Amino acid sequence: MSSKEPSSLLVTKANDLISASYRLTLQEQRLLLAAIAQVDPRKPMPSKITVTAASFSEIYGIPIRFAYTNLKEAADSLYERDIQTFDGKNRTRIRWVYKATYAEGEGRVTLNFTVDVIPYLSMLNSKLTSYDLRRVANLNSMHSFRLFELMMQFKSTGILIIEVEKLRTLLDLGDSYKRFNNLRQRVIAPSIAEIMAKSGIAITYQTITEGKAVKSLIFRFQEATQLRLSLEDGLEAIQAESLG
Repeated sequence: MSSKEPSSLLVTKANDLISASYRLTLQEQRLLLAAIAQVDPRKPMPSKITVTAASFSEIYGIPIRFAYTNLKEAADSLYERDIQTFDGKNRTRIRWVYKATYAEGEGRVTLNFTVDVIPYLSMLNSKLTSYDLRRVANLNSMHSFRLFELMMQFKSTGILIIEVEKLRTLLDLGDSYKRFNNLRQRVIAPSIAEIMAKSGIAITYQTITEGKAVKSLIFRFQEATQLRLSLEDGLEAIQAESLG
């Protein structure tokens, strides 16, 4: 295992992986990201990656006793989790890992990623998304995690345009929240609020309708510091104009 200092907790994934459909618990997602942050996306994938309770505790700011429990629970269930991809004709399901080992009494989990997942995490040269793991470390909702990653694919433009049904598929909502008002109240609004509060991003969105139905969403986002600076610059310009 190659360990990384807190200053280099960079998560990098192929965009195709971010755009795939999957369902994870909060602790499973945290375990996966802690492992992926140890991967250098420019190099071959390590045969196995170990996440310790100590590093898990430090990254996510949780007491060490909870880190032991959370790691064990995540390792026990992660093996059964899969990713679903759809190329327009074929729907494919692949597992994240083929082995997840929890060392009793040692507080560490060792993951072996499947050969199907490895191309989405290593030897990446283009069509990838990277972000600092610390930006999502305090998120408590899987919907927030997923929306954050989807936006990070378009951080150069600050605009994410996505069909409502596509978003429902990526969040693996199944039959839940079919009415847009429910989706907005239970998923979209809480996710935006959490990301804005904990990840330092300012977000607005608008709907695109066909008839009475909401078909697509346009998310606009930028660093909260950038927004604050632009507002301050605007205020200074107004003040300067009024003084002149």
